[in-house]
Amino acid sequence: MFDADLFAEIRKEFAAYLRFTKGYSKNTCYQYNSDLNIWSRWLQDNGKDWQYARSADVERFMTWELQDQGVGVPITLRRISCLSTFYRWAKKNEIVVEDPTYLIDKPKRPQRLPIWLGRSEQRQLEEMLGQIGDLPDNIFGMKREHVVAIRQRYEMLFVLMLNSGLRISEALTLKVEDVRLSDGIAKFIRVVGKGDKERLIPLPAAFGRKFGAWLEGRNGADYVFARQTGGKPPSATSARAYLQRLVKKAGITKKVTPHKLRHTYATRLLEAEAQLVDIQALLGHANLSTTQIYTHVDEDRMAAIVSKL
Repeated sequence: MFDADLFAEIRKEFAAYLRFTKGYSKNTCYQYNSDLNIWSRWLQDNGKDWQYARSADVERFMTWELQDQGVGVPITLRRISCLSTFYRWAKKNEIVVEDPTYLIDKPKRPQRLPIWLGRSEQRQLEEMLGQIGDLPDNIFGMKREHVVAIRQRYEMLFVLMLNSGLRISEALTLKVEDVRLSDGIAKFIRVVGKGDKERLIPLPAAFGRKFGAWLEGRNGADYVFARQTGGKPPSATSARAYLQRLVKKAGITKKVTPHKLRHTYATRLLEAEAQLVDIQALLGHANLSTTQIYTHVDEDRMAAIVSKL
C-alpha cells in the first residue's frame, strides 16, 4: 500500500539533501520534486508501493511516459536520473532495500547539434536590438520613453548573453555588485551557476565600455535588469517572448531562444580557437562531455580547409 504521507516526508528530506549537501540549484530541486510527484502518481494509479518498486515498474513507467504521454526522451531520461539519485540515497539511508533503477534499459538520447546564430544573423539581431525608431509613442498606457527603456534593457540583456554565454536564469539574477568595473568599464562578471558553483567571466572591451556606462549610478544590491529601481527583473518567460518577437522582426528564420545565444557564444569562442577546457570553464559545465557538443565548429572549419585542396 502506498503511504503518501511517508513519501511526502521522505521527499522533503531528499530535497534538503540535494540542496544543502549536494549543492543543487533551487531550480533543479524543484524539477526533481516535480519528477517524484509524477512517479508517485503513476505508482498509485497502478497499485504500486514506492518502497518496493522493481526495475520492471521503472521500465513500464518509461514506456508510459514515452508512448502514452508523448514525453520526449531527454525529459524521460532526466526523470529516470532523478529516480536513480533518489533511490540510491534512500537505499544508503536504509529507507528502501533495493534500487529499482539499477541496470534498467534506458532509451538512448538523440544526438542533436546545437542551434546557433551565424555571424550575419548575430549582426541582424544586434542591429534590431539597437533600433528604437519602430517603437510606438504609446502602448497599453505606457509612454514611449518607458517602451524605449524596456527595449534597451532587453538589448543589454541579450547582448550580454552573446558576450558571456550566461544562462537566462544567471543573467536575470545578476546584481550590479557582481559586475567588476574599472574606470567605468565592465571587465568581469561574477556568476553563481548550477550547483552554486562560482565562476568569473571576462567581457570583451567594446561591450564592457557600453555595459559599464549603462550601469553607471546604480545601487550595488540592485538587479542589473530590474524593471524599476530596487525592483525585480523580468521573468525568463517574458525574456523568451521578447526575444522571439525581435528574432522574427530581424528576419531570422531559425528558432532562437535565450539558450541559443549561449550556444552562439560558445561557437564564437571555438571559431577564435579557444580550447574546449576553456569553454567548459566559461560556460560553467560540470563535465567536458557537455562542452563537446560544440565540436561542430572544428568540423566545419576542417571541411572548409579541405574544400580548398
